[in-house]
Amino acid sequence: MTDDAMRTFEVPVQENGRMILPLELRRRLGLDRGGRLVIEAGEAGIVLTTAQARRRRAQEIARKYTADGDGSVVEQFIAEKRAAARREAEEIEGTEGQGGAA
Repeated sequence: MTDDAMRTFEVPVQENGRMILPLELRRRLGLDRGGRLVIEAGEAGIVLTTAQARRRRAQEIARKYTADGDGSVVEQFIAEKRAAARREAEEIEGTEGQGGAA
């Protein structure tokens, strides 16, 4: 069985809501030393995802919306704001030179 192959696990849920994930599953998910899970609940059931995998997926989605498909959206936003500030400063300097003496 490959690491990407889907596998079904049945785990008991205790009265207090605790579950023990099998060691094989924890190892496959990189949780063998603990970690965090994200639980999505819907009509069909629940989906468990590691927090790390969720962050990685969000970063992949965000990368699609950057200009070159690589880099930080925040860095791109800051660069756009700096460019706008430079243009604004140039416009102000240009208008000051035109109306100095009346």
